[in-house]
Amino acid sequence: MREYIISDNEAGQRFDKYLAKLFKNAPSGLIFKQLRGKNITLNKAKAKGNEKLNAKDVVQVFMADATIDKFTGDRVNDIKVYENMPFNVVYEDDNIIIADKCAGVLSQKAKSSDVSMNELLLSYLIKSNRSGNISAAFTPAFCNRLDRNTSGLMIAGVSLAGSQKMSELIKMRDIEKYYLAVVYGRVKHAERISGYIKKDETANKVTIDDNPDDGDFIDTEFEPLEYYDCLTLVKVRLITGKTHQIRAQMSKLGFPIAGDVKYGSPESIAFSKKNGLKRQLLHSYELVFPKLTGRFANISEMDIKSGFPEDFKRFFNG
Repeated sequence: MREYIISDNEAGQRFDKYLAKLFKNAPSGLIFKQLRGKNITLNKAKAKGNEKLNAKDVVQVFMADATIDKFTGDRVNDIKVYENMPFNVVYEDDNIIIADKCAGVLSQKAKSSDVSMNELLLSYLIKSNRSGNISAAFTPAFCNRLDRNTSGLMIAGVSLAGSQKMSELIKMRDIEKYYLAVVYGRVKHAERISGYIKKDETANKVTIDDNPDDGDFIDTEFEPLEYYDCLTLVKVRLITGKTHQIRAQMSKLGFPIAGDVKYGSPESIAFSKKNGLKRQLLHSYELVFPKLTGRFANISEMDIKSGFPEDFKRFFNG
């Protein structure tokens, strides 16, 4: 028999979801079979699996140790530590980590051999002696995404409560998200633009028009901050958050982002090649949190900014 005590980090989820993560290598259907046979109990009683877990709940598993080891695996020891890959933490507490993603790093894996921000997060937790945040039933991960060649702030939940709360705030658009972009052309005034976006999955490219048919509504604000030759540094507020939203909307307005080959104009692409730009100059710069209470009171109304990107400094002083 093996016993598991539910931690604060694991509380708040359904018992069957916890067990599915704990026994990640188990065949389908085994968990409910073991629950029906009382080989898995909750607080020494038979459970259905739909119970909500609380901190200090006791889970008992009446199986051979070798079987349990086979089905659970060793989560922490399986994680690779990356010593020479940057992971720039801007803010952290018991529930969340906000990191500044470098351009060229994936937000999530595209294939098993990839190293994404999620792998770097787990590596950072182990190197920081925070491996206790990682369990067989909970794996910390980032709650938002950025394009591979977009840099800037990303939010990770490192507790279950943190992951759930940040995902909720992002879904409800309660976190104000601001970007810096270097665009080709001179943007003369601030503007709020909206439309409907549709993605071509095959080409991994979006189109924008005013027709709501088959498209998702998008909404963006931007204002010019500074000029350099044929470029404008703009600050963008992302009100909705869809794939390639800023890149496609700015391009449609006639101000494609410098370095953006996918949505660039012939003139902007020629400029980018001439200046050796290797990525679109788009940076997730600022996050403003709403008023929060309880375990998230420490980030209530917090305004978090990242540094000014080095490749922006070729044209602007920051």
